[in-house]
Amino acid sequence: MLRFLAALSLAIALPAHALDTTSLTLLQHAWPSARAERVSEIGRGVGVVFSPDLSVEGNCRFYESLGFACFDDADWSHVLDQLHSYNILYPERRVTSLVLETHGTNGNGLKLQRSYAADADRSYIAVGALQERLEAEGISYVIISACNSGRLLRPEIYNTLNPNPGDKLFLPPTRGIINASTGFDPLRSTVTIITPGESHIETTLVGNIKELKPATRTAILASAKARGVAPPKEFAISDMMVQMLLRDQSLALVANSYVEAISKKVQPADESERLFARFVRYVNAVATRQKATPASLRAAARPKRPAHAAAPSLQPRVR
Repeated sequence: MLRFLAALSLAIALPAHALDTTSLTLLQHAWPSARAERVSEIGRGVGVVFSPDLSVEGNCRFYESLGFACFDDADWSHVLDQLHSYNILYPERRVTSLVLETHGTNGNGLKLQRSYAADADRSYIAVGALQERLEAEGISYVIISACNSGRLLRPEIYNTLNPNPGDKLFLPPTRGIINASTGFDPLRSTVTIITPGESHIETTLVGNIKELKPATRTAILASAKARGVAPPKEFAISDMMVQMLLRDQSLALVANSYVEAISKKVQPADESERLFARFVRYVNAVATRQKATPASLRAAARPKRPAHAAAPSLQPRVR
C-alpha cells in the first residue's frame, strides 16, 4: 500500500522573463513532450532534487534508471556541486530543467533535511540564489514541487532569507543558508522558475517496483545496470511529477507570480491513487514500446513477416 508523505514545504520561485500563461504551454517549454521510446529516456535532460526525508532508499536509482539525473542530499551546496559535475561528465545528457521535490517551510525558504530532528542535516536556499547558481550550469527552468510554493517568491525573501522567521518549521540550518549575492538582479536571470498556480499541500506517494509489469521491471533493471547503479526496489513520486509526465489537464502552473496566504488544501487521497495508477500505466506502456521496437525493425526488413505487440497492466498503492 502506498504511504502518504506530506511535504510541509512552501512557496517557490519565478524568473524574470514571461512565457505563455497556459500551463501546458509553459510546461512544454520546460519539458518538451517527445514520446519516450525507451524507459531509460523518460527523464532525459531533466534533473530531480529530493529532500532526503521525502525520499526512500534507492529512490535516485529508480529515477536514474528512467533517464533522470537525481540528487538526494540535505546540503544545497552538495546538490549544486553534484549537478555541476553531472553536466560536465555527461554532456550528452545535460540537465536543462530541474524539478525540486523539497520543503517550502511555510514559504520561508527551500529546505532540504534528513529529518525533523533539530540537529539533523538541514540547509536552505533562497529562490534568487538558486537562479544565480543554476544559470552558470546552463539550467533554463526550475519547477518547484512543494507545499504552498508561491510564497517563496515574495519580494522580501526572494534573494535573502530571514534566518529568524518565527516559524516552527524553520528548524536550525545545520548545513547553512544560501542567499543570492549582493546586487543580484533576478530580472536579468535566464532561469525561469515555475510553481503550481495555486498554493496547496503537495502529496508524495511511495511505490514498489513489483507493482510494474515484468517487462517494465526488466527494462528498469537493464537501464540501472547500464548506468552502473544497483537495481531500485522502491520509489517516491509526487502528484505534481505524475501530472507533468502525463501532461494532465488539471495541472496548473505559473511563472513570475507569488502569493501571501498559506493554504491547507490537500488533494483527495483517491485522486492521488488515480494519478499513481496512471503513472504505472505510463511506464508500462513505454516498456511495451521498447520491447516491441526490435520486432518492428525486423518486420521492416522482412515485410512478409510482421511483428506482434504486447499490452500493459497495473495496480497502485497510496502513501
